[in-house]
Amino acid sequence: MKDTEIVERFLESGVNLHPQVLAEIKKSENLEETISRLLTIVRRSNASVLTPELVHGESSDQKPEKVEVRRRRKRVEAEEHESELLIKRKNDVTGRSMSQGNIESFVSYFSSRYEKLSAILKSRKELREAVSVEHVLQGRQREVSLIGMVSDVRTSRRGNVILELEDPTGTVPVVVLSEEREMMREVREVTRDEVLGVRGFLSNGGNMVIAKEIFFPEVPHREPKRSDAPVAVALISDVHVGSTKFLKEVFLRFVRWLRGELGTSRQKQLAGRVKYVFVGGDLVDGVGIYPEQKEELAVKDIQEQYALFARLIARLPEHIEVVVLPGNHDAARQAEPQPAIEEEFAPQLYQNPRVHMVGNPCFASVHGVSVVSYHGRSLDDMIASIPGLSYTSPARAMQLMLRKRHLSPVYGGRVPLAPELEDHLVLEEPPEILHMGHVHRTEVSSYRGTLVVNSGTFQEQTEFQRRMNIQPTPGRVPIVDLQSMRTTIMRFV
Repeated sequence: MKDTEIVERFLESGVNLHPQVLAEIKKSENLEETISRLLTIVRRSNASVLTPELVHGESSDQKPEKVEVRRRRKRVEAEEHESELLIKRKNDVTGRSMSQGNIESFVSYFSSRYEKLSAILKSRKELREAVSVEHVLQGRQREVSLIGMVSDVRTSRRGNVILELEDPTGTVPVVVLSEEREMMREVREVTRDEVLGVRGFLSNGGNMVIAKEIFFPEVPHREPKRSDAPVAVALISDVHVGSTKFLKEVFLRFVRWLRGELGTSRQKQLAGRVKYVFVGGDLVDGVGIYPEQKEELAVKDIQEQYALFARLIARLPEHIEVVVLPGNHDAARQAEPQPAIEEEFAPQLYQNPRVHMVGNPCFASVHGVSVVSYHGRSLDDMIASIPGLSYTSPARAMQLMLRKRHLSPVYGGRVPLAPELEDHLVLEEPPEILHMGHVHRTEVSSYRGTLVVNSGTFQEQTEFQRRMNIQPTPGRVPIVDLQSMRTTIMRFV
């Protein structure tokens, strides 16, 4: 470790280092353990300079340096409240992935998806009498309601849209007539592999259903839960440490703001409420993620990338809890759901007691407010599959995920999905906050009581993004006040 790095570690805690102490530290066999021990000593002494006298606890022939006693800092609001962070491990596959990659796994996965989403649909009064596809094709009743998974979507020569709807008992074509304008608008947002409800009537031939209504699983209109305590959460993602495009100084301004060192009095008051930081994936730029990536890497060793990220996180105020999940640039399997970033790549993060390493997606609760944090790679499939969606406005695609009650409804697209025995990407309960990243665009909206947040990036536009005409919005951090559920976007660039 270089001299400047050692000094920087102490400066992060507001401590200056005496040259003699620095020389002694460099002789140590275990630098990390020595630094940790000395930081404990200086904190107990309430000193701002780590002198040889403090280190050895004894008198010296040299005249002791004047030790400046720091004034006691006023506690911020977030420090007055105990952490109420609950990570819901039920949907986290870290250490408990059951995917075998065989036929049985795929059958179990899609059965789980169908059962979970059909249960949601059956709670609607219009679909309480839904029957199986087999029952529909028996032709016992003219008017029918059914629930099925979409295995195909196509358009006929006459402009009608035909959905192949499948359930465990069979498959039936469902026709949406071109003159049904409202339904035609809705059916444009239908993708393969999602689960829908349909009301209609059996055709004269008895081999297809003419749709009169289509139902997505949808989230109900509701008033979101709020925290009793005046605390807030900062939502970030796509930091991309290690990239030549990583905006380190911008990230440090974010850190300094959280430490109360930047901003107006009102902004500092908001910073003092931040109790949690969610990092929604792509902590680092990774290695070998895309062709010619080496040309855009400032740090070519992934472990060193994570070490740098860990040092940045260590600068956050001690009262802040940090939830970290992986993205497609991180050291985790690419197939979703992803387990947490492996400890061998990021040991420093695992050693930080304030950092919670979780899988992607993460289902959590903070002070009673439910948060689903998902990196958002499936936005690629949604934007490619559904007309009208774009990378410029990711919130629209996120709202559609809420309608479909699934974080990655398209199977076999750009996003590899692991055939777990259970589909962990279903939104069985609508969250108060849906947080994503991936597309590097900051946007906030609301949908039926769910706050929809894409948290942008700390990376400048890359060459790949330039070719794709993707314009990132770096350094804009959404801060959600959990008591009022209001969002403030803090700009650090």
